[in-house]
Amino acid sequence: MGTTEIDGRKLAIHEALVAEIRRQAETDLRELDLVAMAVAIDRALGGDGVMPGGEVDEGKTPAELNAANDA
Repeated sequence: MGTTEIDGRKLAIHEALVAEIRRQAETDLRELDLVAMAVAIDRALGGDGVMPGGEVDEGKTPAELNAANDA
């Protein structure tokens, strides 16, 4: 990538892609896992970063749940 400055969102996407490609390069995959790359970008942009079918951890224990936040 050149030295052209990019905005924060694009920088976050770039950094997420670089990190995920490096992570995948350390495995024995024969091709890039594009879903994992999409999840990495989602996480970098403030999403839940959970793989499809994975559990979303909302950070609440059963004792902390009530009618207002038990959704």
